[in-house]
Amino acid sequence: MTASGIEMTVSTRTIGGVLLTAALGLVMGGFGLGVLLSHPGSATKGAPAQAQTKTTGNPGTTPSIAAATTSTSPFITGSRWNFQTPVEALTGKTTTLARGTKGTVVLAMASWCLYCAYEDKYVVPELAKTPGVVVDVVDVSPQGGIGVPGPQAPAFSGHDGSGGPLTVAGMAQTMRQYVKTFGTLSAPNIHVYVAPVTTQSLWAVTNFPSMAFMSTQGTVSVAPLGAQTLSQAQVDLTQAVGG
Repeated sequence: MTASGIEMTVSTRTIGGVLLTAALGLVMGGFGLGVLLSHPGSATKGAPAQAQTKTTGNPGTTPSIAAATTSTSPFITGSRWNFQTPVEALTGKTTTLARGTKGTVVLAMASWCLYCAYEDKYVVPELAKTPGVVVDVVDVSPQGGIGVPGPQAPAFSGHDGSGGPLTVAGMAQTMRQYVKTFGTLSAPNIHVYVAPVTTQSLWAVTNFPSMAFMSTQGTVSVAPLGAQTLSQAQVDLTQAVGG
């Protein structure tokens, strides 16, 4: 074989190798992309002390995780709670939040929210058994629907409710049905309200639920943004009452 023939053979083999390598790269790249598309990463749902943020107007959509607060939000550790902020009783009467002699817990929630439903079904009634503690449950979301809490364990395994936009009067009507459905919010030191438009704007709650555990002085000791199990909430309450 001549020198030119050898060079042509080597060149042909080299080009063939490059093409084979490129082809394999495309195949593996496509496989990798297929794996990513078929197994997309998803945000953790219902994790204790994580913020559940409503990202859509449809209450049937599962909330995603976020950690957003606003400058006017009272759900900030170390802040002093303004007990003069107006809320509405389920009768439609404008009033202010109740306050405990040893401590106060405020739960800002949405009727459609499964995590809020879990708190109202399994956590709030137990916290209310603490002497001198008042629990204020405030619906701050003008969306209809009633969340389903699911069983106590595994926690947060229920589902969101669904419904359309509501006026404040509609929120009160929904919460009356909510209280009746759950049957766990009837203790004399559990107070259920809806937030008027001004308070909705002032609190600017986007994390459902948002909670504030306060001392007797009204200082927010703990402000977890997100759902909690009973044991976690009891730890936070103990910290607040002792603060």
